[in-house]
Amino acid sequence: MISMRIVGNEVTALGTAALAMPFRLLLRAQCFDPDAPHPTPVVLVHGFLGDPTNFLALRGHLASRGIRNFMSFSYPPRLDYQRLACRLGRMVEAVCLATGASQVDLVGHSLGGLIARYLTEMGDGGRVRRVVTLGAPYFSTRIPPRELAVFGAYDLFVVAPHPVYGPHGRIVLAPDCGHWGLLFHPMVLEEVARFLSFPLGIVSRPTAPLALEAC
Repeated sequence: MISMRIVGNEVTALGTAALAMPFRLLLRAQCFDPDAPHPTPVVLVHGFLGDPTNFLALRGHLASRGIRNFMSFSYPPRLDYQRLACRLGRMVEAVCLATGASQVDLVGHSLGGLIARYLTEMGDGGRVRRVVTLGAPYFSTRIPPRELAVFGAYDLFVVAPHPVYGPHGRIVLAPDCGHWGLLFHPMVLEEVARFLSFPLGIVSRPTAPLALEAC
């Protein structure tokens, strides 16, 4: 049963996301710093009815860990994630050409995670180094090996998959967390930072409780 504390946390997270939307103009001046400790660009993909400002808490936490090259992929409310993945692919290519980076990392919340995963697995994912999905729907029989899939233990919109869905992927379950809380939960922010900050070819071992971990 979901406690009132969990409900309160979700309401607070949703309210915080709504109050942050006026700051969207501050995100438009996005520049690339090749001297950052972790220079790989991070493309942030919000969910359905979401906004780039939904990731302000995550951006701040990643920046404190030396990950500070951010780009935002935004789209009007729509559900055709396959076409949105094509648009995301074109943006990723443009980011690589503009910055000189060979690959990017993708972080998507909810539908944004589904878009990022579809591009990586079904589209032209050669430009994608790693993928992080936060409360993203899943329709396949496995989580991709280069994806960190984070789910809230009390997410009423997207429940965590059974372990059989992730023989090659990494699934993290955030306790006391709902769908919107994934954008602000301290444990989630730290897991994302650890996953993205490890060098290419090396994947960090999650510190959070795992539903399943690949070898």
